Amino acid sequence: MKTPVLFSLLTLIGINVMAQKADTSATKPKRAVIDNPNSRRNGYETYQNSAELTGVGLAPGAAINTIDHRYEGLRGTPYFLPEWNKGQIEMTAGQNYKDVPIKFDAFRQQLMLLRTWMGNDSIMVNPETVKSFQFRDANGQTYLFRRLTAPQESQPQGYFLVLYSGKTALLKRIEKKFKPADYKDPYSNNTRYDQFRETDTYFLQKPDQTLAKIKLSDKALLEAIGAHQDELKAFAKQASLNLKTEEGAASLLKQYDNL
Repeated sequence: MKTPVLFSLLTLIGINVMAQKADTSATKPKRAVIDNPNSRRNGYETYQNSAELTGVGLAPGAAINTIDHRYEGLRGTPYFLPEWNKGQIEMTAGQNYKDVPIKFDAFRQQLMLLRTWMGNDSIMVNPETVKSFQFRDANGQTYLFRRLTAPQESQPQGYFLVLYSGKTALLKRIEKKFKPADYKDPYSNNTRYDQFRETDTYFLQKPDQTLAKIKLSDKALLEAIGAHQDELKAFAKQASLNLKTEEGAASLLKQYDNL
């Protein structure tokens, strides 16, 4: 009678297996915590280890685009003054336009006009039609720019800020240079922003309208003027002029024009 005994044994084993329940009191296994570097990076760091992404649904050799958060934007402005200011434009044909909103784009060397009557559309004024323009900033400071045409090809031309004007003139060429960000290459200087930088150049305009490039210093200014150096040195000393400043250089030229 071995068969009934075997059947009974198998039946008993099956009942015990079916009767077992999950032990709810046992501690459940903890979910694995995956460290994601992106969750702890700051605004200047970017997790770009593309090697760890290999095999995540990408074909071999596929390009992976990442976002570089190190870039800090643009510093500076292409304009001499960033805001629009009411000013006056004197045209070569003789017209004068007053109380018009203008600003000077020192990067492109262009006079900008805001056409408020056309939905605040801004345009560049053809420089060949402009003789001069001037405007006053929020602090009441007046700026006069003249457009000069060079009598010689070697002479600079365009818009110049007038610091003093008499028989001679002290002029300032204001330019903005664009310097792009430089931080991606291994040997970069780690500059994380684009920038507009102002570069200023000074000129002495002589009575014959030629321009001499000068530095604001005692020696350079006196050499550019040429005549009456002893008198001008004495005047500068007596008046305590600082010829390294625009005000001091303008005062010296005014004295020279009166000699």
